[in-house]
Amino acid sequence: MILDKIDSLKSKYADYRLNKINKLEMSLNKAPGAVSASSNSPEKKMPDKLKITLKTLPKQLSIAKNIEKTIKSLDENPENPKMHMDSEFKDEFEKYASSLGINKIGYVDVPSDIIFQDRSILFKKTIVLTMEMDENAVNMAPSPQTQEDGILTYDELGKKTNLLAQYLRKNGFSSHPSHPAGGLVVYTKLAKKAGLGNIGRHGLLITPELGPRQRISAIFISAENLPDTSSDAHLWISEFCVSCGKCIKKCPNQAIVEKNTPQGLKTKIITDLCHGCTICMKECSFNRLGYQKIENNFHS
Repeated sequence: MILDKIDSLKSKYADYRLNKINKLEMSLNKAPGAVSASSNSPEKKMPDKLKITLKTLPKQLSIAKNIEKTIKSLDENPENPKMHMDSEFKDEFEKYASSLGINKIGYVDVPSDIIFQDRSILFKKTIVLTMEMDENAVNMAPSPQTQEDGILTYDELGKKTNLLAQYLRKNGFSSHPSHPAGGLVVYTKLAKKAGLGNIGRHGLLITPELGPRQRISAIFISAENLPDTSSDAHLWISEFCVSCGKCIKKCPNQAIVEKNTPQGLKTKIITDLCHGCTICMKECSFNRLGYQKIENNFHS
């Protein structure tokens, strides 16, 4: 009985924080010059897959706090922000990001059709960030350790994203961080467009460095001369994934489905069936075999 009451209180508190975050994010729709979603943008679903436990509660509270900070910290943007980033500062920024544990950085303009409905971002120019999920924890899926590492990675990348946004502000740029847990855009599509990798049938980003084992965040920035790292180098992944299908076969709840459409075979994740078990990430050939080995065999 007592445990049921505790679970009820935790659930109510989580709903309160999610509603607060929702209102904060939607407040940006009124910001001058904000870049809004297009008419065919996807609907945003608030995160609900991470089970709250006493062990993970502190990290989940930290995640909520840092999501709120992505909006509240916008008041710290400079009044007359820099619009140009020279190569020397870009190198300094990337070295600092690497020292914080960021694995890869990409640069791209955000297409409006990957901004979630009823959401807006302050700048179109974007820095895309990835952070590694622990390989051992992923390979233990499904397990409490896997879930705990997923929460830890969300929390750490969220903190680092806010730190990097603050670093940009201190150096004269306006920045708008977007937390990896939820966020304002479809991260996988953003990272794909930034040339960091491609999207597998499981809906996860696949990169040369980490396969599917990463979380993604972004910082929208006032600098208008950022490079564009878009690339076609990873398009072959889609063809390989069609011939593989391990993620679909191994999904315990059959949450990954495919349908024939006029545009070809399309994969869809049934969110109500997906329980965040991470088995698709674990069983992905790019996790089991490694990106380089698969690429070499594919092109041989």
